Amino acid sequence: MSSRLVPLNLTATTAPVIALQRPVILIGRHPECDVRIDAPQISRRHCCVALAYDRIMIRDLGSRNGVRVNGRVVEETILRPGDEVAIGQFLYRLEELATVPPPPAISTPAPRPKPVDDLDELIPLEDD
Repeated sequence: MSSRLVPLNLTATTAPVIALQRPVILIGRHPECDVRIDAPQISRRHCCVALAYDRIMIRDLGSRNGVRVNGRVVEETILRPGDEVAIGQFLYRLEELATVPPPPAISTPAPRPKPVDDLDELIPLEDD
């Protein structure tokens, strides 16, 4: 099951959708971050999101404006679908994306034997 953090508030600087598809995602203002949010309230290396054992963890990396989950300041916590995550002034909601099951395999039927009428050569029967 894949997940993403979807922005809930749009400010002067548009917050990006954060697709959670890699084991560790670094979020911050620095150009080398995986998700770059260019706003003064965001630290250069603000927080990271880690995927481990079917859990999604978020960890504050000592940012000035902190990380809040459902209104509570956290240093590290497990995220669950529907949680609201504030990274500085940007508010996100964790959404799970339904994985689409692969279509059922279509089996091709075995070729049918030719009817007797379609034989290339008829074999005559001997008379007794």
